Amino acid sequence: MEGEEGQPREDVDTGVQAAPPFWLRIVLRAALLALVGLAAEAFLTQDWPEFRHKLRETQPTTGYAIETTATKAAPAVNRLVPEVSPAATAPITADMIASPPQSVTDQPAALQLTTKPAGATFAVYPGTIADEAAPASAPLRIGTVPGTAEDLRGGNYTIFFHKDGWPDSRTEVQLQAGEVRPVEYAFFHGEVTITSVPNGAEILYGTVSLGFTPLTVALPAGNQVLTARLKNYPDRTQNVAVNENATPTIEFQMRARRHLAKAKPTPTPSLIGKVGDSLKHLFGGSPTPAPHRKR
Repeated sequence: MEGEEGQPREDVDTGVQAAPPFWLRIVLRAALLALVGLAAEAFLTQDWPEFRHKLRETQPTTGYAIETTATKAAPAVNRLVPEVSPAATAPITADMIASPPQSVTDQPAALQLTTKPAGATFAVYPGTIADEAAPASAPLRIGTVPGTAEDLRGGNYTIFFHKDGWPDSRTEVQLQAGEVRPVEYAFFHGEVTITSVPNGAEILYGTVSLGFTPLTVALPAGNQVLTARLKNYPDRTQNVAVNENATPTIEFQMRARRHLAKAKPTPTPSLIGKVGDSLKHLFGGSPTPAPHRKR
C-alpha cells in the first residue's frame, strides 16, 4: 500500500518495515567498499608475503622442481639513522711502535769516573772484590780517567785505579738500573810547591816527570824523593814529607859545575935554542936553567 505522495509506508496490519531509500543504500555500499579496500591493503602489505610463503610450502611437488631456499623478509622497522657528512669523517692514525719499551730493570746504567789527581787508568769488575790487587780475569770495562763505563746492569761493582808512581787503589760502588752515577776517587795524597834557582828545572818523581819549576803538584802521602834536572847543572835531589794537612815548599839550588885549572905543559926547546945553549956552554956562559913546574 502506498501513501498519498507515492512513498512506502509501514503496513500497520502486517508489521513489515518498508525498504530504505536509494541514496542511503549507495552511501552504505560506498562505506563498505572503503572498509574492504583498507583491509585488503593492510593484508597485501603486511601479511601477504608470509601467506604466499606458507602457500608455496604447502603445495605438492609435481614433476621436476628446483629446490630453492626462501628467505623470510625481516619486518620493516623504522629507525632514525643520523646523517653523516663525508667531510665529518676524521682520518684514522695509528702509532707504530718499533719495539716495546724496556722495563726499568733492563735499562743500562753507567759510571762517570774521575780521580784526584787525574790521569789514572781504571778497570771495572763485577761484584765485590776484597783483594787489594786486581784479579787476573778480564774486567768488564777499562779506560782512562776522566772517563765513562757504559752499558752496565744494576748491581755491585769494584773499580781498581792505577797511576804510575802511586800505589794502586780500589773502591766499591752499588749501581741501580738506568742510573748514571758519578764516582770521584781521591788518592791518599798531599800537595807540594816546588821552586828552583834558576827557574825552569824539570822535577822528577822517580822516572815520572812532574813538570818544570815553579809548580805545585800532588804526591802520595809519606816521605818522597824528588830530583831536579837542569841543563849545564848537576842534578839535585831532596826528600820531602807529604801529608794531607799541609802544603810544604821546597827549593832546589842549582849550582854551576866547577872548572879545574889545568897545568900548562913545558914547551919543547927549539933547534936554535939548543944550538945557542951549546955555544954558551962552550964559551963559559951558564946555561938557561930549566923552568920549575908549580906543584
